[in-house]
Amino acid sequence: MVKESIYLPTLAVPHLLNYMNNLSFLREALRSFRSTGAIARSSPALVQKLVEPLPQNRPLNIVELGPGDGCVTRAILEKVHPQSRVTAFEINEAFVARLASIEDDRLRVLGIGADQLTHHFAPASVDYVVSSLPLSMIDKATKAAILQQAQTVLRPNGRFLQFQYALQDYGLLKDYFHRVSVSFTLANLPPAFIYSCSLGMV
Repeated sequence: MVKESIYLPTLAVPHLLNYMNNLSFLREALRSFRSTGAIARSSPALVQKLVEPLPQNRPLNIVELGPGDGCVTRAILEKVHPQSRVTAFEINEAFVARLASIEDDRLRVLGIGADQLTHHFAPASVDYVVSSLPLSMIDKATKAAILQQAQTVLRPNGRFLQFQYALQDYGLLKDYFHRVSVSFTLANLPPAFIYSCSLGMV
């Protein structure tokens, strides 16, 4: 007796996996929307725009805030120098488990809030802070603590990278960083703004 098998065209497999990842993300996002702040994974276009400033020619010490299921984390690891270090701060337990499955010795996953940055990093010790945090949904005191600590741990020539779906925190970022530039992509659901912030000390 010949068993029937299911045939999937090679090109269909990545699309199926992407669909399953999006469905899984949506399920978790709906369960804990306040901490996730999104209903869909960041698009490849947004992810690439967010990590674009990261240099490849030297080791970096990178902090990632609110990495979710790791789509930005993977893009960072794919791009940066082999001797770089990436530390991810994520409070959602389901996402922490997903991040822990990424097999890369350069990645450290901490299941704690982004407002504990200075407990783990000395002043002026981090090259880049890459944030996918839903800033608009975080209370004012916690948001101020996160930005203050990001400012503290960044090197003088370091940068804080953040995306957001509106410009409501542009003024707040200007309070903590001397230089704030904004770019935009329509290729995301919803369209997103990307902030690049620096201390302007060098």
